[in-house]
Amino acid sequence: MTSFVKQADRLAGQLESEQAEGRRHAGTDAELELLRQAWREMDAEGRSSGEEAARRIADLVTDRPSEPPSSQESLESGPELPPLPEEPHRGGGQGSAGRFLDEEAEATLALQGLERIQEDESVPVRFFDGAPDPDLLLAHMGYAKYRPGQRDAVAAALAGDNCLIVMPTGGGKSLCYQLPGLAGTDLTLVVSPLIALMADQVRRLRSEGHPAVMFASGLPEDVSTASYEAVRNGSARIAYCSPERFGSSSFLDLVATRRIDLLAIDEAHCLSEWGHDFRPDYLRLPRVAERLGRPAIMACTATATPQVASEIALRMGMASPVEVHSGFDRPNLSFDTVALEGKGSKARKAALLEHGLKDDSNRPAIVYCGTRRDTEEVADDLRAAGISAVAYHAGMAPDDRASAQIRFMDGDVEVVAATNAFGMGIDKANVRSVWHWAIPSSVEAYYQEAGRAGRDGDPARAVLLAMRSDLGRLVRFNEQRKVDPDDVLGFIQSVEKDADDDGSAIVDAPRNDTQRTLLAVAERAGALSVDPASGSRLLVRLQDYEASALPAACRVAEDRGWRAYRAVEAFSFSDRCRRRQLLEHFGDPGEPEPEGRCCDVCDPDGWLPDPETLVVKRARSSPGKRGSAPPPELSSDDEAIYEELRQWRLSAAGDRPAYHVASNRTLVAIASAKPADEDQLREIAGVGPAFMEKYGGDVLRLISTHS
Repeated sequence: MTSFVKQADRLAGQLESEQAEGRRHAGTDAELELLRQAWREMDAEGRSSGEEAARRIADLVTDRPSEPPSSQESLESGPELPPLPEEPHRGGGQGSAGRFLDEEAEATLALQGLERIQEDESVPVRFFDGAPDPDLLLAHMGYAKYRPGQRDAVAAALAGDNCLIVMPTGGGKSLCYQLPGLAGTDLTLVVSPLIALMADQVRRLRSEGHPAVMFASGLPEDVSTASYEAVRNGSARIAYCSPERFGSSSFLDLVATRRIDLLAIDEAHCLSEWGHDFRPDYLRLPRVAERLGRPAIMACTATATPQVASEIALRMGMASPVEVHSGFDRPNLSFDTVALEGKGSKARKAALLEHGLKDDSNRPAIVYCGTRRDTEEVADDLRAAGISAVAYHAGMAPDDRASAQIRFMDGDVEVVAATNAFGMGIDKANVRSVWHWAIPSSVEAYYQEAGRAGRDGDPARAVLLAMRSDLGRLVRFNEQRKVDPDDVLGFIQSVEKDADDDGSAIVDAPRNDTQRTLLAVAERAGALSVDPASGSRLLVRLQDYEASALPAACRVAEDRGWRAYRAVEAFSFSDRCRRRQLLEHFGDPGEPEPEGRCCDVCDPDGWLPDPETLVVKRARSSPGKRGSAPPPELSSDDEAIYEELRQWRLSAAGDRPAYHVASNRTLVAIASAKPADEDQLREIAGVGPAFMEKYGGDVLRLISTHS
């Protein structure tokens, strides 16, 4: 407890220094993450004693300068960090004011309705009792035909073979393990790091009567108990869980009561340190497979190059697995790349984006930006052009971020400008276009994000707005991630310093690309082995190794980074068919077969105008700070209105989280502006058509009582 308070006091000094200087310090985010981790590991008594210190940090975090340090002006990569502490004054009555949120807390959003489906006796359970035939199972699920590659994967699993599935986003990977899971009385375990995706799949299965359960934080205790009982009594045939669950002996004991016929690993690229989304808890899975009696393994991923796919198979001990590399072509998507150069290119890019999104057929849309600041600027500019848009990035307050997601998913706004923190496990089928405001870090990242368009099968667009200056930023990323043998040796020596007599040490999981690369290089050089430990940390064991192996491992790491750079550069600026390039990158030998338009190279139909012909608007002053400006200060009268709005929101939300109605920031803006009519209320950021229809009258009546 004392160490937590000391750590909080030290961090408070850093945050106060940030406020004094008006800018964020490099390293403060890492300190915040360490403090969050300490808070998560504390028991209830410890949290009670440390609440005052946590409250102080929460206050200071709320008022952090909006301008991030230069190291933040980069593509956000890897899994999103846990949310910042909640703001004390505006917690919406949801628990302790200084409470730190676990990263799964926001998964409550995804779990809405899951408990109601589990208790809904009106949906009869439909057990499959036919022969384990792929076509009979498909009919049982209500589908008429397979997508490319799905039948081969289902047949392999039914035969008890290991299988490696590499399909793009929207290619139908989930059906590959759901059908075998329903085929018999044994249990299929589906492992995924995406709470929202698991909840969505379980909701759909249960709503159609299929016996599936889910284990995740955020579910009510009675629902979790029912899931345990369904596994124990044999009624559940598919169980979804996160990889962290296998750190629980009670969960392992539970699944050991059943025969496991299939271990399906979704997002399997998380096994690879060289992958773009390495998750330490995935390192549990090889041993879990052994403990479960070595069932058939199905490793699924949408973003693995042949090199990463090979490492997945090696990690899981999948000798000669059945490989399904198909379906990478998204025939309903068209691909456009627009190169912008010279003076005023950013303004022309903004004009081009505005032109494209004013076409109703291109909305709903996602605009992926390279930096948090860009998300705010783009969302602001689109709103100024009359397009309903919100920003989304990991630096936003938790309720603002959740509110933005809800509004986009529910159709209250039609465009979300986001970093790559948005989208994993979010299934909005009718996205009509995905735009890249900046060149992404890799072709894998581009295709995964572009693949969120047109998941309903209707025509959709993927548009990359490419500037050469983006390449300079990617070069800097590679240089920053570069490590040399001395760096790796220093990392190994730091482990040696903290190691026990048996040569093992528990260390924090890598928090950035540099740390991830150091760990990967050290392991590849044979200097250490890596296993998961509690609290998402790592158990590192020192090994005997040859120092001469370090330079070679460093070169491998550096070469991988530059290969990714060259691939995305070629895709962005070449004059070859975009679709063909994507298929070749992922090792798909099939011929491109677009259902309609292919790409700007093959079908230059001019649906987008030449950027040079567009009339651009004069840039506003103080770029980058408009959207991130703090909410207005409230007078004492405004505070009274704000409190009434909060109480109204709780009532309007019912059994849902309060941010389903409006975020704190929106309520503050309403209380400050005191709109007198619908037109004035519509002008407030966070108020969209759905809000006006559902709540506009109530809010205006409440405001009128104070006029």
